[in-house]
Amino acid sequence: MTKKQRYFVAAMLVLASLSVILFTFQAASEGTPILDRWASPFVAEVEGTAVESMFRWITELGSSWFLYTIAIIAGLILRVYYKDSIAGVMLVSGVAAGYGFNFAIKHLVQRERPRILESVDGTGLSYPSGHAMVSVVTYSLLVYFLMIQMKSMKAAVWIIVVGLILVLLIGFSRYVLRVHYLTDVMAGFSFGILVVAVWISLYHIWKRRKESSPT
Repeated sequence: MTKKQRYFVAAMLVLASLSVILFTFQAASEGTPILDRWASPFVAEVEGTAVESMFRWITELGSSWFLYTIAIIAGLILRVYYKDSIAGVMLVSGVAAGYGFNFAIKHLVQRERPRILESVDGTGLSYPSGHAMVSVVTYSLLVYFLMIQMKSMKAAVWIIVVGLILVLLIGFSRYVLRVHYLTDVMAGFSFGILVVAVWISLYHIWKRRKESSPT
């Protein structure tokens, strides 16, 4: 990793950490954050439109059954085809850890949803968005593990772009469908970035120890 890349990663982690602190403080406080009061009217009239139908489909790409399925299949591919069993384990465990952390944070903050909508898994507590958080973890780890196997820089860039667009659409689908506040989604992205950073670090520690250990 070059010096510029290290600075970029460090800046992202600092920004994610500050966002987590700010949004968590606001979500745990009484009243509705300014960002949510400002953003709510933009999606108030989406219900029953083609936009809602599109985002109902998109939000399924961040559901737990879909993310676990993707992680398990991709984990097997990483192990069998790319011979990287550590990446496969870290991908699946990253998804599980993402849901575990999300569950814990939700029960600490205890924020109610803007509305309950069982048809799109909009039940339970609201902060942070599990779809946003675990989608960041799943697709970011998948993109990273595939990217380090790629010989073509062009292919790697395309994988990053597609992954980024997918994660953004899934996260904002929760806001558009009004099962989460916008701050829930933003916090989900931030928490997800921190989990990804930890899991990638653990991956490289494990890899180094395995490569340095006698066979």
